[in-house]
Amino acid sequence: MHMCHKLLETGRFLTMLPKYTLMLPGKHPSLKALPVDLVNSRAPMAIITLNGRTPSPVAEMFIKTARAVTRPLTTTR
Repeated sequence: MHMCHKLLETGRFLTMLPKYTLMLPGKHPSLKALPVDLVNSRAPMAIITLNGRTPSPVAEMFIKTARAVTRPLTTTR
């Protein structure tokens, strides 16, 4: 978990973490959760970026692709 946070701080990485890791008051104020809805997942998921930092074009492409891949999974069968 610590390594994930350190990699995120560089602004060059994305990660998926449990939502509760952002709920600790003041623990990681520079992290920002992006809304990602995954229905029927085993655990809540989110894409997290740093506040005040624009994601790189590669990160934006990853986010767009991740949302496109997971969108069909959100439909009720």
